Amino acid sequence: MSSPSGGFAAANLSWSKVDVLTSYERLTAEIQVRGGRLRETINDPEPLFHLRNVSAEPLLTGAVPLSGVPEGLFNKNFIGGIRTIEPEPPPPDMVADMIRRYVMFQAAGFMVTGAAEFPRATETAMHTEILMKNRFFPILDATVTIFGVTGKSWTQPNIWVNRDLMLAVFLG
Repeated sequence: MSSPSGGFAAANLSWSKVDVLTSYERLTAEIQVRGGRLRETINDPEPLFHLRNVSAEPLLTGAVPLSGVPEGLFNKNFIGGIRTIEPEPPPPDMVADMIRRYVMFQAAGFMVTGAAEFPRATETAMHTEILMKNRFFPILDATVTIFGVTGKSWTQPNIWVNRDLMLAVFLG
C-alpha cells in the first residue's frame, strides 16, 4: 500500500518553495520533492503531494485567502500550473543543443503563453508528442492569464502546466 506522500525514501525528500495555480487561487507554499527536483515529483504516478507553509491569493470571488497554513495535501488533478520560486539546476539528462518554439496552452479558466524547448535534432512533427509525453510539461518565459478576472495576469521564468486540464495547445 502506498502512502499519500508518494512512498518516497526519506533520504531523497526535500522541501522547495513553489507557486501553484488552481482554477480559483494562486498558492505559495513549500512542496515536498523527491531527489531535489520538481519534475520528478509532479510527474510521478502518486495523485497527491505534501505542502507546508501554505498561503493563497484568491483569483475568483468566493475563494478564501490563506496565510501560513502549516501543512496539507494537494491533489495533482486540480493543479493548472506549478513552478519553483528558486531556479533548479538543469536536469542531468538535459540535451545541450535546444531550440525554442512559441507555445500557447489553453485551459478552461486560464492561458499560458511562452516558449517550449526541444532538442534541435528532433523533427518538428514530434514536438507535440514530446510535450504530451508527461502529465506536466514546462513553458519558459511564461505569461499566465486568468480568464474573466481583470488584472490577473503575470509573467514568470517558467511554469509546469497540467496536460490533463488542456483544452488546446498551439505551437508557433
